[in-house]
Amino acid sequence: MPPIEHSTAIVTGGARGIGAAIVSRLRAAGHPVASLDLATPDEPREGVLDIVCDLAEQAQIAVAVGAARSLGQIGVIVHAAAFQHMAPFTELDPADWDRSFRVNVDGAFHLLQAAVPDLRAAGWGRIVLITSSSYFQPPAGMSHYIATKGALTGLARGLSTELGPDGITVNAVAPGLTATENAVRNIPAEHFALVQSRQAIGRAGQADDIAAAVAYLVSPDAGFVTGQTLLVDGGESRV
Repeated sequence: MPPIEHSTAIVTGGARGIGAAIVSRLRAAGHPVASLDLATPDEPREGVLDIVCDLAEQAQIAVAVGAARSLGQIGVIVHAAAFQHMAPFTELDPADWDRSFRVNVDGAFHLLQAAVPDLRAAGWGRIVLITSSSYFQPPAGMSHYIATKGALTGLARGLSTELGPDGITVNAVAPGLTATENAVRNIPAEHFALVQSRQAIGRAGQADDIAAAVAYLVSPDAGFVTGQTLLVDGGESRV
């Protein structure tokens, strides 16, 4: 079997933002990467199989995991895809509640059910679920999104117990407000300033900050770390 640092990685939401930064970091570490996303990158990426996939659809996930196997033994799974929509809870469209859970939580469930047997067969693996510091510092208008991230936090803890005997670690990375292209376009600069005023490190978080944390958790160096949530929010939460 190939060493874990050269195994195939599946990254959801890998076309843009944090997901794209994770793809780049894993490629630099030697992983072939299958990126599952509704969006497509601006240009082809060497060593990356970009698969158009709606993470709310189980059948599409199954096909995508099958395609990822063409790159080699799957050893790393990173679920970064997320549907995020801000609205007061009492005004939330049930369709947005539903899609939040179908992409963020059900997407993780179907992906892991499809790919974990590959990791078990190999006797090792790394799983990282991208959650959110909003679970620890909850802003208004995001209760539905925070609920999905809480579910993923619990999933990481539970699965770490189930999969540890198979040599598979399961962790979560919880980003704070991150200056991705989408966030900068849609979130007022005043909100970035407010968040930075609460941080111990007074700058905006960058996608590479999150990718660096993921790169550690999927590396051989993190073989004794599992069931944990790593906050990458400049110290805003300080839990």
